[in-house]
Amino acid sequence: MLSDKKYTWQNVHAALGLYLSLAMLFYTITRILFFVLNRHLFEATTIADFAYLLLAGLRFDLSTVLYTNLLFMALMLLPFRFRYNTGYRKLLKYVFIVTNSIALSANLIDIVYYRFTLRRTTWSVLQEFANENGGALAGSFIVDFWYIPLIWLLLVALLAWLYGKIQMQSPPRVSSWVYYPAHTAVMVLIVFLSVAGMRGGFAHSTRPITLSNAGEYVKRPNEMYLVLNTPFSMLRTIGKTNYSRVNYFEEQQLKDIYSPIHTPSDTAAFQKKNVVIIVLESFGKEAMGGYNPDRIGKDGYQSFTPFLDQLMQDSKVYWHSFANGKKSIDALPSILTSIPSIQEPFVLTPYASNDLPSLPRTLNAEGYHTAFFHGAPNGSMGFSAFMNLIGVKEYYGTDEYKNDADFDGMWGIWDEEFLQFTADKLNTFQEPFMGTVFTLSSHHPYKVPERYEGKLKKGPLPLFQGINYTDMALKKFFEKASKMPWYNNTLFVITADHAGAPRHYPEYNTDWGAFAVPVLFYAPGDKAFKGTEQRVVQQLDIMPTVLSYLNYNKPYFSFGKNMLDTTAQDFAVSYNAGVYQWIEGDLLLQFDGAKTIALYNYQQDIMLKQDLKDSLPEKRQQMENRVKAFIQQYNNRMIDNKLLVE
Repeated sequence: MLSDKKYTWQNVHAALGLYLSLAMLFYTITRILFFVLNRHLFEATTIADFAYLLLAGLRFDLSTVLYTNLLFMALMLLPFRFRYNTGYRKLLKYVFIVTNSIALSANLIDIVYYRFTLRRTTWSVLQEFANENGGALAGSFIVDFWYIPLIWLLLVALLAWLYGKIQMQSPPRVSSWVYYPAHTAVMVLIVFLSVAGMRGGFAHSTRPITLSNAGEYVKRPNEMYLVLNTPFSMLRTIGKTNYSRVNYFEEQQLKDIYSPIHTPSDTAAFQKKNVVIIVLESFGKEAMGGYNPDRIGKDGYQSFTPFLDQLMQDSKVYWHSFANGKKSIDALPSILTSIPSIQEPFVLTPYASNDLPSLPRTLNAEGYHTAFFHGAPNGSMGFSAFMNLIGVKEYYGTDEYKNDADFDGMWGIWDEEFLQFTADKLNTFQEPFMGTVFTLSSHHPYKVPERYEGKLKKGPLPLFQGINYTDMALKKFFEKASKMPWYNNTLFVITADHAGAPRHYPEYNTDWGAFAVPVLFYAPGDKAFKGTEQRVVQQLDIMPTVLSYLNYNKPYFSFGKNMLDTTAQDFAVSYNAGVYQWIEGDLLLQFDGAKTIALYNYQQDIMLKQDLKDSLPEKRQQMENRVKAFIQQYNNRMIDNKLLVE
């Protein structure tokens, strides 16, 4: 028999903690129901796996409970004595029950709706059904899935009953000079802790957790939906644009124009060379003399990358090289999965839980050891979650570095020390291996170690000194690595996450210059693999080019192109301020999804002043068809979760 005992609290803050814990408990209950009632959709997930995911879900539940109970918390935390009045406490109860009942309904409805979408419901669903007959839909749902409303009513009744077991009473009266300052201070502290809980952590380098962060805890992509809850998925996608299905072309015509399915024809034996991909923070081309030879010695121009300039001479360089996004979180999907960020950063979309193509996972299947290195606190930028999703076996951050003396005080471990650590760690791996390292020192506020103050080049922007420091750190990394036994059996790929900002030279502030970053392929043991070609390369091309260099002969999925295939159509794609940008040869086409808005020869008209869309109608139509085909392949495959070779 249930006890009628009530737990009274004179400490309002302890009572608040209990109320929020109660809400958390009901999120856990609905997650268990979600798993049990959809068990057939999670057959590979064991009970032990689910127990772990249940614990992982608490992080997302806490964020959601804090967001959805903001009004309730504000009403409870107001440091006034009237909050103990009977009428006010009734108001608090109604606010709590109504708010959390709505959240519970979202979780319960998704038990059924998930079976049709195989995703947690996002904010866009409300837009999709905005013009539908809501009453008829609700009535149909209640009839067909009558047990869901019944479970909801039972849970709401249980929630209200348990809420009533926690009672607040007015504390002994103390001086107002003590009461108000003390309760205000506690309110400020709770607000601070709540903000950290909503974000998912305290560190400034930690982005607010989003859907893709659930990938940190799972073995299989669909298990992300056991970690997430529906209110969280909806809150985190407010204002985000879901992709719309498009049908510019019939299926065969679409494949003829552009297809992301790659079928290698090379019959040479697979060569198990090591692969090391180095992603440089904010390394735009404008700071690199190797990409600006005509500027050297003019108007005070100097290169801030003497080592990379030299390395370019022994590398395979495709001169017109571009990032596919403008943010760090855009870069890794582009580089390691050959998926660009279109409209939204890919990892922030619901499609991050799709079955993804992956260079690390592909090489895992060939016996590679895969690892990712980033000198920031583990979990920074959501990188660890994404690495887990794409099959990277080991993650190395500040936790593994284990020496806070080399912390830069802002972002993480200085590049010089962390790159040395990376080389040493790579030297312990059994070959073949694939390592990806993401630097961080050339990031605002562009600090350099005190021992280098006054010894590095300073340019017109503070960023350039940071680039000069990282270039020096990179030189020391290669000096160390060159003495290791695996060095000559390694393909190095060097690129940047995005171009730095602000940018100094006017052409690098244009719609093409803002995406201009290095993409170098360096194979020290292959003296023939070098030289410069006047072709267009992008981050998306790294995965297919690496696989081709290794003589990988199985079909694979990639939105990029194989640069070693001289018959492949050169292109680079990006999305900028609501416009698709398609670079092909010396032309840049801007397309808004319905029509071409501009066409430039960006190599001759570097400031993009002369629109050629009317003077080159045939070329404009060809490029427009290709960008349409890309959009159709991208959008429809994202929606249908068809990003792998069937």
